[in-house]
Amino acid sequence: MSSEWQESFGDRLIGVVRLNRPIYEAIKRDPRATTQALLIVVFLGLATGIALTTTSFAIDTTGMDAETAAFVNELTQAFTFQTNGQKVMALASSVITSLIGWYITSWLLTLVGNRMSRQPGDRTTSEQMRRLVGWGYAPQLASFLAPIPVVGPLLAFVGGIWAFVTGVMAVRTAFNVSIGRAIAIEILAFLVYLFAIFVVVFLAALLVVAIT
Repeated sequence: MSSEWQESFGDRLIGVVRLNRPIYEAIKRDPRATTQALLIVVFLGLATGIALTTTSFAIDTTGMDAETAAFVNELTQAFTFQTNGQKVMALASSVITSLIGWYITSWLLTLVGNRMSRQPGDRTTSEQMRRLVGWGYAPQLASFLAPIPVVGPLLAFVGGIWAFVTGVMAVRTAFNVSIGRAIAIEILAFLVYLFAIFVVVFLAALLVVAIT
């Protein structure tokens, strides 16, 4: 069973990166793919956390006035993880953020996609969308290579770009729509996501002002 699961995972990983449509359709139908998608999201969170904790954010403040230099130094200090405890917290926060983002993104895509798909009959469920979105993140696992000088950041960047392509394929498969409509669904869901963040930040700012 374990070897079968590993073989399925490996085959699907390659198929997703190669934009193999039958692989995406199999992921949508297979309940096991939800757990596999969850693992990909967790690994992605770890990869992002590792890149964050191993990257130097030092900025040359030469030529800046004292106030600006102090602000820049405080900002870079916030992203400098020196102790093991800080690094563990950064990794944990990165994983949690990835999981929350995965759930919210999947829910928004399900909400928007079902309304734009024009497909009669069965609707795509949130769980099916989570499977496809999670697997669509697969190319971003290249972030594990980010700490490698020169080549690593380039591969991580390419992985991020390709993840957009696999994400479009995931949406296209989920709702059986054209590439253009899949891109439109992704853009609209992203705009809704940004608007929600803006509302939350705005309300939080109002709350802070009211308290102070």
